[in-house]
Amino acid sequence: MVLRARTSSTGEELSDRKRPLKTDALVLSLITMMVLALASGAPEAQTASPQAPAPASTPVVLEPCAIDPAVDGPWLGTVAAFEHFDMGRSHLFRCASFGGRFDGRNDASYTRLPETYVTPYNIVTGAGGARFVYAGAYGDFPNVPGSFVAKIDAAGKELWRRQLFDARAHPRSWNYPGVVGLHRNGFVYVVYGTALSKLSPSTGAVLATVKLPTIGASADTAYNGFDGFADGDLVMKAVSRAAGCQEQGFSAFLKCPHPTAVPHSVIAVVNPNTMTLVAKVEAPEFIGGRLTTTRYHGKDLLYLMGGTSIFRYIWNGRDLQLDKAWGPIPYLKRGQTAAPAAAIMGDWVVAQTNGLPGDTPLSLVAARQSDGKFMSTQPFAKRKLGEGTLGAKSFLPSMLTVDAPNGRIYVMDGGQGLVAAISFDRQTGTMRELWRAKQRTLNFSTLIGSKSHRVFLATDIGGPCPRMICLQRYNKEVIVFRNAATGQEIARSSALPKMTSGALLTPGERGVIYYLGLAGSIYQVTVAAR
Repeated sequence: MVLRARTSSTGEELSDRKRPLKTDALVLSLITMMVLALASGAPEAQTASPQAPAPASTPVVLEPCAIDPAVDGPWLGTVAAFEHFDMGRSHLFRCASFGGRFDGRNDASYTRLPETYVTPYNIVTGAGGARFVYAGAYGDFPNVPGSFVAKIDAAGKELWRRQLFDARAHPRSWNYPGVVGLHRNGFVYVVYGTALSKLSPSTGAVLATVKLPTIGASADTAYNGFDGFADGDLVMKAVSRAAGCQEQGFSAFLKCPHPTAVPHSVIAVVNPNTMTLVAKVEAPEFIGGRLTTTRYHGKDLLYLMGGTSIFRYIWNGRDLQLDKAWGPIPYLKRGQTAAPAAAIMGDWVVAQTNGLPGDTPLSLVAARQSDGKFMSTQPFAKRKLGEGTLGAKSFLPSMLTVDAPNGRIYVMDGGQGLVAAISFDRQTGTMRELWRAKQRTLNFSTLIGSKSHRVFLATDIGGPCPRMICLQRYNKEVIVFRNAATGQEIARSSALPKMTSGALLTPGERGVIYYLGLAGSIYQVTVAAR
């Protein structure tokens, strides 16, 4: 693959910042892409052209890794104790290594773990080679059992399994994905439905459960946003399906009558040690994406990407206060849709728009935490979008990835089939394109390796997609490994069964990457010098 470096314009003030946009179809559009991604189909993903040689062949040396609660939050000091590594959702797994060479002379191989976990959503790493898998909650996939957590060893052998919600026994309750994480206190925490449970890492026993608050009916509500503050408290966000609707999983947002007639999201904070509800607040609107936390100048902050504006809350250890002095900040251009989530980039909070299909090319947006200064650029603005509801759109249902130490942001457009690295000036907010390549995914991207030898990895569906309907018809993906500084492809896996939508390529120890197959197979992928 030949990559051509291109330079984009610098960041600019958003021209229509003062014109909030109406997005009554937000809930309907959200998950439309998730449903597309979950649908199975016949054609196999096409692979890209042969890789070109990389400019360097220096072996990767992993820098020492330490967990800083003020930056990383309440998560355990392992390679991947939280789905996005840190509370700022950087996707920079700085404790993870790359086993290959930067000159591109690598082979990627994989092994399938022995157990099957239908619709695995995320996997986290514990001490002594332990792995904890959360699965079973994509309710619109056939024969899903409901939310459960399983512990496996480094070889994939199951040590225990804890069923937390029995979907077959409660067919009228909404089965929708939560998430699992490992707290620095050593316990396993999993949010599912309207509950948060604390599990023993050694036995899987449920030590305590907190019932989380709802506005609508509990059977129609699910908590999916999950993060924590530097003080150790855990914070979660609820979403709802239309009252009385019996559609399951992501299909509830597409097929329920009046899918936009849902309550505002609820944000709940829980003390993980006492397992008590510390605070709750109703968000200004329905929030479809994840929430993001950070500690900035001694203050614990929480960011929400709303339908048209960025909201910020201040956490004082007792309650959440909407920061009206900082925001809300409008961030969309006309024809764009809401961002899936924000990431922290030093003094800035950044996001990419079009988490759902947009008629306007996506924007990379940044708001300064100190004063709310807003910057925006459109890395793929020159791409012509398709016509009509089935034409190619601009979107990525998963969020961007950031590398604050290197001043780089990685954006992808699943509709347009493009990936780009953007240089971000943390002083001025100026943005400049470093490289771009053709690659199509609907999932999160990941960064591993040391600061001087970063590796960027994401899946690739492959092939042209002139109409959105083609995203229903793939059933294979490959993993592409790139030199994060140059975009040069340095390794590529063979085709694997379709990955769970909204999942992340998760690092393990000694260069292992976990790939979560939608149908239940989990693969360990490794890269080694040829």
